[in-house]
Amino acid sequence: MTFHSDITGSVLAISGTTLSIIGTLFNNISLDHTMAMWLWMLSNPLLLCWAYGSYKKWWDGALSIEALAVMYLVFTISNFYGLFLA
Repeated sequence: MTFHSDITGSVLAISGTTLSIIGTLFNNISLDHTMAMWLWMLSNPLLLCWAYGSYKKWWDGALSIEALAVMYLVFTISNFYGLFLA
């Protein structure tokens, strides 16, 4: 495992996570489902590449796992908001 590959894994996870979070906010808060799908169409391949690289042990996943944990926290909070408070 090289320093370069760890950076690659982090960039994939953080950029994919960021796009997923923005898409989720468009979906759950703004109710703009089309924009959400466009953003998810971009984020899903990034996170797929991150997951495959993690499986192949091309990166250690430390920062990547934290990014995904934040993503799922935002998903949970915005889902609750969208269902019960919006």
